[in-house]
Amino acid sequence: MKKQAFLFCCFLFYSFCLIAQPKIQLTDYAGGFVRPVDIAHCGDSRLFIVEQDGYIWILDSLGNRLPEVFLDINARVRSTGNEQGLLGLAFPPDYAEKGYFYVHYSREPDGDTRVSRFTRDSLNPDKADPNSELILLIQDQPYANHNGGCIKFGPDGYLYTGLGDGGNANDPLANGQKKNTFLAKILRIDVSNSNDLQPYTVPADNPFVGNPEYLPEIWSLGWRNPWRFSFDRLTGDLWVGDVGQNLYEEIDFEPANTPGLNYGWRCYEGNHTFNTGGCQGADAYVMPVFEYKHSNANGCSVTGGFIYRGSKYPDLYGYYIFPDYCSGRWWYVKQNANGLFSSGILASLQTFEYSGLGEDRDGELYVALLTQGKIQKIKELCSGFQLSGGVFQQNICTGTFNGIIKVQTSGGAAPVNYIWSNQQPGDQIIYLEAGLYSVTATDANGCVRIDTFEMTNAMPDPPVPVITAPANVLCEGSSMVLSSSEAPAGYTYQWYNGADLVAGANSQTLEIQNGGLYRVKISGSPCSAMSEVFKVENGIAAPPGIEVSGDTLRAITALPLTFQWYLNGQPIPGANANTYIAPESGFYSLEVSDTLGCKAITEQLYIDVSSVRLPGSVVRFSLAPNPTSGLILLTMELEKTENIVLSLSDAQQRQIFMQTQQNRLISLPIDLHVLPAGTYFLTVQLESGRFVRKVVKH
Repeated sequence: MKKQAFLFCCFLFYSFCLIAQPKIQLTDYAGGFVRPVDIAHCGDSRLFIVEQDGYIWILDSLGNRLPEVFLDINARVRSTGNEQGLLGLAFPPDYAEKGYFYVHYSREPDGDTRVSRFTRDSLNPDKADPNSELILLIQDQPYANHNGGCIKFGPDGYLYTGLGDGGNANDPLANGQKKNTFLAKILRIDVSNSNDLQPYTVPADNPFVGNPEYLPEIWSLGWRNPWRFSFDRLTGDLWVGDVGQNLYEEIDFEPANTPGLNYGWRCYEGNHTFNTGGCQGADAYVMPVFEYKHSNANGCSVTGGFIYRGSKYPDLYGYYIFPDYCSGRWWYVKQNANGLFSSGILASLQTFEYSGLGEDRDGELYVALLTQGKIQKIKELCSGFQLSGGVFQQNICTGTFNGIIKVQTSGGAAPVNYIWSNQQPGDQIIYLEAGLYSVTATDANGCVRIDTFEMTNAMPDPPVPVITAPANVLCEGSSMVLSSSEAPAGYTYQWYNGADLVAGANSQTLEIQNGGLYRVKISGSPCSAMSEVFKVENGIAAPPGIEVSGDTLRAITALPLTFQWYLNGQPIPGANANTYIAPESGFYSLEVSDTLGCKAITEQLYIDVSSVRLPGSVVRFSLAPNPTSGLILLTMELEKTENIVLSLSDAQQRQIFMQTQQNRLISLPIDLHVLPAGTYFLTVQLESGRFVRKVVKH
């Protein structure tokens, strides 16, 4: 804030005005649909409306429905009940170029889930070819509910699709925690080069690639029915509305690029234990960032929503907005600057059966009403309500009480109620000392505006103390000394952490063991001065665990860390991924570094790779010459014909090639001429087992 140099003058002074909590209203945008369930855009001004019975329609930029249907697959879709049908639609980033789009539906006659690709008509951008279907995957559905249905492209360009636990109550097949089924999972696949022979591939960085206990397509698990999820277009974070059982609905948050998380069903419903038979400890699961209990007011089935990133309603920016299907209640969840989440109610409306939200290319939000057949646009109710003012009289100096602040509002519904941070009501407060004062103005519609003002001093305060320190990061287990600049003679010191006074901290220095927001105040006659905040961040607390599977080592952590593997106390060049395949026996350890520069290292583990034997079905195996300057010959004889998957990866576990065969005798030349010199790993996956061999190129 600016400070004025003259004494006892009245002038205009105000800070950035904030909304305490936004409110929304819904306005009709388009109608005449039959059971709409999803809304999507393809990168232009059109909106695509998905009907449960197997139709997709187009709305132009004015909300007018085009007369011809975009896609009609009604005959292929089973849409009995509320949870089967054509359920999801996704357009890839390159839709304008290639014309491919993707749907998630329940097929006729058995209701099994089908994820398919269709192609836009080459001559008409408002038509799709129903005969162009390329089936990507099919999942048997044991029951007619909990089919999931959401499908989205992530910021990484891969296709994500959600499936529920297969239905019925209580997850009777225990799919929530099974590792070998698509049910109760969010899947991640690469469809960039789909064809009839290979509808998709599995991204090499999927969390369970190489782990034979899991299907490699799995991105996350422990879902009951992730009806709708969405990616934050700004951050890439994933938000999921997971439908609960009888008591709780939940919103889950997954920071960008955090694969392999387990969200707890059926061990947990929301934050509460449900059926813990065979479950791990609570710390093995990711708990929701928001839950609500079933009631007439709250509802009974979370729909899920989007982070608002549009420009028309700044008050909504950064809020995750979602409704309940069974009520007219709308909520928000917002991640604050401290990483914690706040929540609140945005609206309590008479209409309900909100089946799905969507955003247009500009980030504006829309919602589908299932039985009313409407598409409504989401708007902020309080956009016109503004708080201004700040005419005040300066205080003399810190410790005196002469200041006055005044405010006024416009554009709101009368009457307007004012309450200040010192609990005084009215549009002005008096007898103020220097400092920050906020006012909350609430109009008759419940719209809220908050403004904060700084009261300055007419007389000069002493020099503002400056805090210095060796660093602004405090790694776990260490301490640091903060030092204040020297105060004038006769002044005293007082240290603070945030708004809290640090008891007994009255010297020029302060030793700390934890991060925080530190300030120091010097006081004397007649005025005092407070330093700027000195922020000290906490580094990593402890090294991660290491999971060992044969010759494969994997760091067990969800933190955004960098990695360096060691062998016999020496760093291994290029071994910087969270997994490492040990090419030789020895003592292995892992050093991790966080974004703040703090490091931690695990204890050494002895790995005996000689114990990683060839599967019993292998009669003969050879890789020669090894090391090689370019060409190496793989020869292998098996007891019987088997399905064989061969893959070559570099030292960072990046896949270079993969080949499948069905044979008993293998003689395969592998050309490494185009690869740089270094260490590579050949993985042989047989029906009878898996083994890895190191390949060295000169």
